[in-house]
Amino acid sequence: MYGRLKEQEASEITVREFAKENNCSPAALYRHFESLEYLIILGSVKFFMDYMTEYGRLMDSGGKLLESYVKGWQLFNRYAFERPDLYYRLLWGHYNKDLSDALAEYFELFPTKGSEQYPAYFYTLLFTSDIRERDFLVLRRAVNYGMLSYEDAVYFSSSNTLLVKGMLEMYMGCSREERKQGEETCNRLLLRNLGNVIYR
Repeated sequence: MYGRLKEQEASEITVREFAKENNCSPAALYRHFESLEYLIILGSVKFFMDYMTEYGRLMDSGGKLLESYVKGWQLFNRYAFERPDLYYRLLWGHYNKDLSDALAEYFELFPTKGSEQYPAYFYTLLFTSDIRERDFLVLRRAVNYGMLSYEDAVYFSSSNTLLVKGMLEMYMGCSREERKQGEETCNRLLLRNLGNVIYR
């Protein structure tokens, strides 16, 4: 499925086409996978892991906590606006609840290094499939260090994830150039939302 997703948008893939490509019947596929959507989630995990591997390096880079938080969103946007069809499915779609299971299956086959300095924290973030909760876990560290109020952490974890979700929805199915513009706009809006707190 990963190879097919490299060539096609997720919404263009059909069970019949994928089954034919793999010399089996649609019924045989459904005996092994509960749905086409779950199969797409499994195939999408590699795209997500490319982002998370780079995020692990960002965690180890030694940058200031809140500036690294901003860079983390910019990194996410770089990957997500490249493939909004996959990232939206993984983090906000109907089958988002299956992301942790899909990641566990992936790790059994392809053990992956994340952060070397903060491995437990990295894997906690990785297996937290609710992106708002995941964002709050990052901001909670800033609260613990007195850099941010608890109320600000709750606000930003909601507002930033809703902002990115809305922007990805807007640019779904757009050209690469349009998605690049969407990524830049999204980054500007995030910075404007965060600016007074991050850089005060």
